[in-house]
Amino acid sequence: MPRTVPLAVAIGATVLLAGEPRPIFGQTAPDSARCDSIVAAARVDTVPSALYISVQLREVDLDPDDEARMINDIASRFVPPVPFRMSVFEGPQLMSALRLRGGDTMPKPRAPTVTGTYRITAAPDGRLLTVRTIRESLVRGFDSSATTAIESLATAPGFIPALDTDDSVHIVVRIATDSIVGSRRLFSATFPRMPVVDVVPQLGNPAPAFPKVEQQDSVTAGEVLLRFVVDHHGVPMLSTVEDVRASSINFLQAALAVLPAQRFIPATVRGCPVAQQVDYLFSFAVPRAQH
Repeated sequence: MPRTVPLAVAIGATVLLAGEPRPIFGQTAPDSARCDSIVAAARVDTVPSALYISVQLREVDLDPDDEARMINDIASRFVPPVPFRMSVFEGPQLMSALRLRGGDTMPKPRAPTVTGTYRITAAPDGRLLTVRTIRESLVRGFDSSATTAIESLATAPGFIPALDTDDSVHIVVRIATDSIVGSRRLFSATFPRMPVVDVVPQLGNPAPAFPKVEQQDSVTAGEVLLRFVVDHHGVPMLSTVEDVRASSINFLQAALAVLPAQRFIPATVRGCPVAQQVDYLFSFAVPRAQH
């Protein structure tokens, strides 16, 4: 059964513990204590939220009973850091060709968000090989707590089931504020919402190259949707990238190759830059002369 506990959420200089604020030293603003206090004082309201956990096996289907057991075991062992220092806000879906419009400067109530993803690599007989973070949560102490909990369970015989395969297996554990298919509620929480002016792409960002392999196969269009955090400098944080969907592995590789060169006008709360998670869409089209 999922636990319902008061989860302390720190944003700027405010902690919400069971819905009641109290001052602490803030960490949201990277440059000045002034922005700490500005962001903390900008709270619009609070919303109920939660953390969800999921376990997925990439190579073969995981037995539902094994999946449920692993989720329950990790949920019982994972202890979130206190205070829960979140510094990334929810964000919009953007297109790589989007241009700044007047409406983009209007603030929207945004709650903080967190996603941590961890990969268990095991031998076919269930013997643990490694546990590593593949998507950083950006919450201090969160990833170490998650990997410690996973490792302590995964080293015990029987936690990772033996599977009918000759290769090593990869089990992905995801703990996040958004639920996906197969996820279960881990903790309940109350999150503050802030008036955030959303991040937007800068003009002149380079477009991804259309994959030659796709052209040779007479493919004329494709899409890749990446999810990642844009930091307070307007730079994609590559340790947070997730591929949401892609027309093919070739399009995905082309999008990932050009992502480090993308630059953004960072999100702000009352003029102070903050980190924001975005879904960023790359659209591919063969130039007309090559159709």
